[in-house]
Amino acid sequence: MYSSVMILNSWEDNLIYRIKIIIGINFLLAIFQISITAPVHADSIGASFILLSIHTNPGTLALREQYPRRIDSKGNYVITPGIEAYYQQSLKSRPLKMDSMRYFLGAGYDCADLKYGFLHWGGRWVFSWTEKLQLEIGLGPTLFFRESWTKRFAEMVADEEGFWIESENFLPGYQHKWLIGGNLELQYEIAPNWHAYWGLVPAVIIVMVNSFGVRYSF
Repeated sequence: MYSSVMILNSWEDNLIYRIKIIIGINFLLAIFQISITAPVHADSIGASFILLSIHTNPGTLALREQYPRRIDSKGNYVITPGIEAYYQQSLKSRPLKMDSMRYFLGAGYDCADLKYGFLHWGGRWVFSWTEKLQLEIGLGPTLFFRESWTKRFAEMVADEEGFWIESENFLPGYQHKWLIGGNLELQYEIAPNWHAYWGLVPAVIIVMVNSFGVRYSF
């Protein structure tokens, strides 16, 4: 009887997982369809280096003190080297008042000094402050994945069970999560068609990830 219940629970968990994947993929395809059918009046590409993560959650102090690349003893500041690249497409039709759509990917080493990466498609909203300075805000569905932290912090990350998904059928050895994510970018025009920018992922209740890069507009 107990074995039957365990099998049923496992089957239900697998079904729920597959439904989430299907919904996530369809959501991304819908956004992709909007972007490729919209009139285009400018394109841009960008690349950046991820350098520093700032941790803001005091409840993870015991975990933070174990981070290999921490700058301070409490792990508030951690070097998290990585790279990001994107292709951005301006939208003349401006659905949801979006100025453009970005296709974004990145990879690097996280706070645990384990490999991670992400894929993101999302809308961008631009707010000009001066002739050369502007703030750009992005938001959209994101697939985030990292090497399983149970390799290094098995006891300390037990309370994360249920948030991260770990499966032998999808990215084995990695934990992953579909999120609605985004970032803020402060962009400054350094030359015609060229901007330098500071990027920030403001997950303020947990961590803020900083990056610095350049953007070229065609």
